[in-house]
Amino acid sequence: MSWHSQVYRGEVIHQRMGPVPHVFSYPFTFFAFDLAELDRLEQRVSCFSHNRPGWLRLNDHDYLRGERRPIAQQLLAYLGPELEGQHTRLVTSPRLLNYAFNPVNFHLRMQGDVLLAVVAEVNNTFGDRHVYPLTELQVGERPHCWTARCPKDFHVSPFNDMTGEYHFTFQVEQQALCLGVDLYRDGECVLKTWMRGTGAAVTAANITRYALLHPFDTALNSMPRILWQAALLYFKKKLPLYLRPLPDSPQTVIDRDQPSEPHSVV
Repeated sequence: MSWHSQVYRGEVIHQRMGPVPHVFSYPFTFFAFDLAELDRLEQRVSCFSHNRPGWLRLNDHDYLRGERRPIAQQLLAYLGPELEGQHTRLVTSPRLLNYAFNPVNFHLRMQGDVLLAVVAEVNNTFGDRHVYPLTELQVGERPHCWTARCPKDFHVSPFNDMTGEYHFTFQVEQQALCLGVDLYRDGECVLKTWMRGTGAAVTAANITRYALLHPFDTALNSMPRILWQAALLYFKKKLPLYLRPLPDSPQTVIDRDQPSEPHSVV
């Protein structure tokens, strides 16, 4: 059987162009899970669990609207059903020791090795969540590369206001992923971010090699690193802060100030 799910070892890079230059990178382990393979992965990989306690755990209700129903069902509103020959991969860091914070998750709808559409799911440190459905992809200049653009309409970093346009780049190869999100303002790039890695099969051995032996390169250290870089920008580089505005986009699927809808039960 051919499996689409993989674990990736690589890095995350942030490069701020202005008003004060700032760049950092750190090692990163992440996963791309084929949504149709989750239960079978749980059966064959003892240290991975789906909606159950475990060392490495993926919960359906940690994604999108936070509903207690399969992620594939939650995605129907954005991508529609999978047609024959299609599959959907969730690029994320699952819970490790029951903790995870993912600044961004990507839901990739594929037809073979062709990328058809993406839902970029963005989480901020204030407890809000927003989705950018990207259904009109452009073929990039490099092989296995696709691009998309959309206006920014969700508050993420306190060092950026709400103006600008996101330029997405998706390099999706058989054994490698490179996913980039750049922020443009007035035609100039002000912030470049990307994650990239080399993939291997999701097995107990590879999870141990990539994730359990490097816990601070997976979900456990995302928030401390975010807070450390924010402290450098504020205290050392004196960047001004922008307060969190009240979310007003229909694509903001979780607003910390609004009561959540009752979770659906499978």
